[in-house]
Amino acid sequence: MSINECNRLLSIYGNNCDQTNFFDYVFDKIISKDIKDRFVCKTKDSIDIIPSDSPCVKVIPVHKEIDMENLDIAVEMQKAKELVMSNSEFLNIYFVYPKNENFTRHIEVRDRDLEAASKDYRIKLIPYSLNSLCRKKGSCNGSKCS
Repeated sequence: MSINECNRLLSIYGNNCDQTNFFDYVFDKIISKDIKDRFVCKTKDSIDIIPSDSPCVKVIPVHKEIDMENLDIAVEMQKAKELVMSNSEFLNIYFVYPKNENFTRHIEVRDRDLEAASKDYRIKLIPYSLNSLCRKKGSCNGSKCS
């Protein structure tokens, strides 16, 4: 990838990124992995990964800044609880957010209501780096690529 291509992609996904662009970027990265024993389905607000030999995963890209010290995820947790409590086959729910200096590693979230219902679930908050746009051909100008 040339520096010009990288800068163009960063302008699309980086500085001016919105929910739609971020969702599409995450979806493109997931389907780019050539794994033959899974099915990937894009829905209105999630990316469903249905492997042949392990539990299903619902990936929900959310374009907002997360701070590990002060999580503001009430809306996301309500959505996760509704999915898990509806006896959905998706008990692994991953919320994907843009990586930032205050959100650098995944966080597994537990919920009392789901624990009380003895649901076997997994909810994770995952930082997703946009730097992978330019890793193939070295670095770009600017602080966003390495």
